[in-house]
Amino acid sequence: MSKFEDYNRVSRNYDDQRYAMGSDVMAALAQFHGRKPLEDLHVLDAGCGTGNYAKAFIEYGVGKVTLLDASHGMLEKAKEKLSDHISKGKVKNVVEATMPPLPFPDESFDVVMFTLVLHHLETNPNGKDFPVIEETLREGRRVLKKSGILLILSGPTEDVYERLWFVHLNRNICNRHLLHHPQYREWDQLFQNSGLKSVSYMNVNSDIPSHSLNSLLDPEGPLREEWRNCNSYWASATEDELKDVEAKINKMKSQGTLQQFVKDHDKMNGFYILQLLCAKIA
Repeated sequence: MSKFEDYNRVSRNYDDQRYAMGSDVMAALAQFHGRKPLEDLHVLDAGCGTGNYAKAFIEYGVGKVTLLDASHGMLEKAKEKLSDHISKGKVKNVVEATMPPLPFPDESFDVVMFTLVLHHLETNPNGKDFPVIEETLREGRRVLKKSGILLILSGPTEDVYERLWFVHLNRNICNRHLLHHPQYREWDQLFQNSGLKSVSYMNVNSDIPSHSLNSLLDPEGPLREEWRNCNSYWASATEDELKDVEAKINKMKSQGTLQQFVKDHDKMNGFYILQLLCAKIA
């Protein structure tokens, strides 16, 4: 379960801004580095959320997927979304559990993927040490087959956050949120400590679908809890910081400058950028 966000509540609106960004590249890496056809792969989607990535992988041709999440609400959404694939046996198992550990035998999966989930695991992040993430990576290594692939899709780096318009409403929120995210070469140390080796590291540029983009650029979005619930960024905000954001938005709204603020500070240009890492057993 996320240490700083209630995903049973979040699951109701989660897909308003979410989609399986980078899933095509992830599937290609799994096939290339795993050296197996997609239909022969059994993938563990650890922290599967509402099942967007599992659904994408199955549609790309992956043979079997096992879902794991700590949120009952998220898993219910995932089971609804993947009901056809469950009936066809493409979804082998659906497990409600908090990680770490990963409740599976050794060498169970060809691919273990963590998509936008690892930053939720640290209780008191300091931006330097990530003991719970490290323990989870060790578990990922344990349940991987010897030739298996571990995939991580992680949140944006600090320079990418600068391109999001709402970050400029209160920088303290961003600074605190970044403490949850390993950056750049910190991943190499985490892999080394976990018995893994990096085989690929890249930033993935993903075209944001219109429904997600329209929601993301809503000038009054930060005023609404259901809008904030779509992005774990806002779970890092204190009540005082949320009040500060509300006051700034309302002031700009009354002055007629809110739309211009969004336009001036949105530097994403319709694309989102995430860190994608691929590792194998060392």
